[in-house]
Amino acid sequence: MSETVNGEIGRRLRKVRLMLGIKVKDMAEGLGLTVGHYRKLERGEHSINASLLTMLHGKYGIDLNYLITGKAREEDLAKDLMCGNPEEMFFLLHRILNSCEEIHRDDVQEEDEDGDEEHC
Repeated sequence: MSETVNGEIGRRLRKVRLMLGIKVKDMAEGLGLTVGHYRKLERGEHSINASLLTMLHGKYGIDLNYLITGKAREEDLAKDLMCGNPEEMFFLLHRILNSCEEIHRDDVQEEDEDGDEEHC
């Protein structure tokens, strides 16, 4: 990867980490990296390999499409919704609602296991 691409990915990685409220030290530890190595990823001085991408997605739910291209899936879905025919729009909306239901179900289950009764 070129320095420019590494820099862009690093900036997006930092942005996502900050949005998630994770400290550099904690992110580095969670990925099995030294703090120095992780900081170099965010500065674009190191490339992010496939196994690290897999860990970022698996552990933190980071949208790899956004991380690599800067384009979020939501933008893709919005474009597909606006440009599709009614059947495609129905299909996409159905997928979105199913995903929301699945996420909510997982959140409720985690809260119940923790004994926390407060829901969204």
